[in-house]
Amino acid sequence: MTEKKTRLSDYVKERTGDNRFALFSVFGEETGGNFLRWTFGLQRFEHFSSERHVLVHVSCPGTGAAPTCGDPQPYSWNGKINADAAESALWHAYDIITEVEALEFKVRHDPEVVFEFMENFTSNSLRVKFVDGDWCVMDE
Repeated sequence: MTEKKTRLSDYVKERTGDNRFALFSVFGEETGGNFLRWTFGLQRFEHFSSERHVLVHVSCPGTGAAPTCGDPQPYSWNGKINADAAESALWHAYDIITEVEALEFKVRHDPEVVFEFMENFTSNSLRVKFVDGDWCVMDE
């Protein structure tokens, strides 16, 4: 039996829908955002008190390719969760600099990105994986 895959872009549209508070959601189609350098401690507390920062873990469980970025994981992302954020996380973790390099890497390694975030005062996570040419939600 084949597992049903939900494209991350479709999932984001579903999560934001007609929500009049979409501006405050961690999900959205906006492509801006940055990875922030920070350490555990007070800033981690600030992360869990804010809905705008997302913790991001990147891995390639199928091939075991280790990230080449010197920053420790999880990374802190201040943008929205969407396919662009997954792509940015991959580029950041593996120091990718070109579109061609990114595509070759994704096809060869089937990378996964896990987003940890606060929503409605609850800690949540979302695991996405590059499958069949697109970022897909693997669990909810």
